[in-house]
Amino acid sequence: MEQHITPERIANSLMQDTRFKGTHVLVEGIKDLKVYTKFFNREEVRLTQTTGKYKLREAYGILSSRGFTRKIAIRDADFLRIKGNIKFDQDFKDDIFVTDGHDSEVMMIMVDTLEDLLSVGVDQQIQRAFEEKANSTIKKVVLDLAYLTGCLRLADKKENLGLSFKPASPDGNRIRFKKFICEKTFSLNIDQMIHIVWEYSKNRQKVVSTKQVIRAAFDKILLQENNYEDMINGHDVAEIVCIIASVALKSKSNIFQHPDRVEESLALSFDRGKFRKTNLFQNINRWQGERNLVGLFSD
Repeated sequence: MEQHITPERIANSLMQDTRFKGTHVLVEGIKDLKVYTKFFNREEVRLTQTTGKYKLREAYGILSSRGFTRKIAIRDADFLRIKGNIKFDQDFKDDIFVTDGHDSEVMMIMVDTLEDLLSVGVDQQIQRAFEEKANSTIKKVVLDLAYLTGCLRLADKKENLGLSFKPASPDGNRIRFKKFICEKTFSLNIDQMIHIVWEYSKNRQKVVSTKQVIRAAFDKILLQENNYEDMINGHDVAEIVCIIASVALKSKSNIFQHPDRVEESLALSFDRGKFRKTNLFQNINRWQGERNLVGLFSD
């Protein structure tokens, strides 16, 4: 179905909706509709998902070329702000706004949504005991582990290593993080991670580099010491949170039984107050003021 949703069809659909005089907001996917819809005034704003950032960018460009101005877009920053990225333009002119941090999940975690989930689904005494033993917060433990998986993702992107991080089909097997995160020490074995992802990536119609080449590329990225929030992938965070909460903290809460539930719970906890703490909100709000618009955001 997604392959039939072309940028041209998206642009045509918005332009043909002549009865609606408000602002259209393009977002990457269905997940983003769940995150952002509640923040906008539905009488003045309509959100449309484009099934990916590349289609989002193309649809936005088509609308611009046709003189259609009643639009903005929200996309995940991904690795846009990492050190040395020549594609990053601080003075980017299009009204395509990027998330704080790598993606929406990381942006949500930056404004304390993970703490909300833990307060609901975890015994606080068990959490305190774990944090005292680890001499760290749960958030820091999760982010430290996710930073390493983020380094592997960036190494693959920069060096074309041929790795895959998503299932081959929507209902396919996910990467099993428990195979490289120790459930006793909650540390990550880098060589084992590379091996598991290497095995996972085979037979995907891509040439996969050797594990030695992958490790060298990983080490090169690790030495760069990029900002955590720009490196960490929200899907990895959800996987790791499930392991920490269910194993280390012995939680039986449904929140932590599957990464999709963690992501949905983060979105539920990400309320208007938290959204308004983000740079994303500030940038869109500034855009609204510069155009003398009112009522974009819900109360």
